[in-house]
Amino acid sequence: MKFALKIGVYVLLLVSVACASSKDKASPEEVAALDKMISDQRFEIKAIWAQPMASQGLNSIANAGLLPLGSTASQIDITSTGGYFRMVGDSVEADLPFFGERRMGGFYDQDKAGIKFEGIPKDLTFSPNKKDNGQTMRFQISQDSENFQVFVQLYPSGKGRLTVSSTHRTNIWYQGHLSEYKEEE
Repeated sequence: MKFALKIGVYVLLLVSVACASSKDKASPEEVAALDKMISDQRFEIKAIWAQPMASQGLNSIANAGLLPLGSTASQIDITSTGGYFRMVGDSVEADLPFFGERRMGGFYDQDKAGIKFEGIPKDLTFSPNKKDNGQTMRFQISQDSENFQVFVQLYPSGKGRLTVSSTHRTNIWYQGHLSEYKEEE
């Protein structure tokens, strides 16, 4: 019986390692489309998940059942919020809901409760990801008295991930769908 259990554990381990190591490689067309969006500086990420930094306050909110259906304190469904990050030309713009704690003073403005910024970023860089065919975008931007440091990972598969660090709030991560930005008429 113990021998069969050991064999079962080894087989399960082998299968999980094999599945984890098989990555979907991006097609040349997907890589070319990503490169074009970056060179044109015309893309957007429509956010679907927010991943706030864990805190006792956020856990209390989750335990009270105040988060959207299907969400946890560590991953919140924000599909219906319309949250986005976009780059158009030399400007960036974001309007993303914020879940977390405010760390510094300032005043509370209900209209500016989320992560919102717009303008020309400072220290903008793009660099290739080492593990895949994606790109990492880094920049800093200020809005009113708050400064943001933003890392954006762009993947040929059409996924995007943002990391936002603020001088006034806890860090937060967002995941979403990456696409070429087309202005609405």
